[in-house]
Amino acid sequence: MEGIVLFNKPAGVTSYQIVEFFKKRTNKKVGHGGTLDPMAEGLLIIGIGDHTKKLSNFLNKSIKVYIATIKLGYVSNTYDKEGEIVKTNKNIPELDEVKKILEEFRGRIKQTPPIFSAIKIKGIPAYEIARKGKTIKLKEREVYVYEIELLKFENDEIILKLKVGSGFYVRSFANDLGEKLGCGAYLENLIRTEINNFKLEEALSFQDFEKDFLEFKAKIYGRVQGVGYRYFAKKIAKNLNIFGYAKNLEDGTVEILAQGREESLQEFIEYLKKGPFLAKVEQIDILFKKPIDIQINFDIK
Repeated sequence: MEGIVLFNKPAGVTSYQIVEFFKKRTNKKVGHGGTLDPMAEGLLIIGIGDHTKKLSNFLNKSIKVYIATIKLGYVSNTYDKEGEIVKTNKNIPELDEVKKILEEFRGRIKQTPPIFSAIKIKGIPAYEIARKGKTIKLKEREVYVYEIELLKFENDEIILKLKVGSGFYVRSFANDLGEKLGCGAYLENLIRTEINNFKLEEALSFQDFEKDFLEFKAKIYGRVQGVGYRYFAKKIAKNLNIFGYAKNLEDGTVEILAQGREESLQEFIEYLKKGPFLAKVEQIDILFKKPIDIQINFDIK
């Protein structure tokens, strides 16, 4: 397996454990395009092999969407439910006040990351230093909030949909919101549903790997049109019991959609890298995701 992988991280599992899962599975270099806290769940972008070089695009330039559940009336030292509650205040503001304060977080704002975070200080993650009881002061940074939508407000709990830029910490947002409301707040639950154009419903899960039925979409660059590349792909796909299609694109590339067993898909990729006799493959971009529209043949389009 190689390429960019859309993965649905469950709560209670670290991003590092997901990376290790793919390392053991592929024996290749693996990285991720933006960590999720252990308590959080949702879309995690994984890069395998040479595709790890593309992860910087997601780390530095991405727009993410989260569904955040925030508990009002408490202050946590980690800014989430897993930390120590250091302060309580049951004077919860009314809905109108919450809506008013939320408006103050739109656009470009300043935010300080949580001290219990993976940000490194002289090569050491901040959370390791914080756990030893040492004082840490992280630098304030500018982040961007594109949209805030209040989905639910009931008792001491609010649920928000947040569309934000790179570097945004939802835990810090929850804590800052609590400070502005005057009652304190921490992050109760978090789901990342989108990164750029990628959506959570497209992401593979552990169950998909157990079923051993995956999908990838590849874009093949080079001398790949007019050389029988699509027919070559169809022949190999048939031999490997792979379903999908091969399609010429207007920019001179070939698009491949393939569904099948993981081992067969990787073998298919090795053939696609070479192509037929007259082809010259210069680059291949690969995206693994959940099969949603199940194919029953391998067609030429």
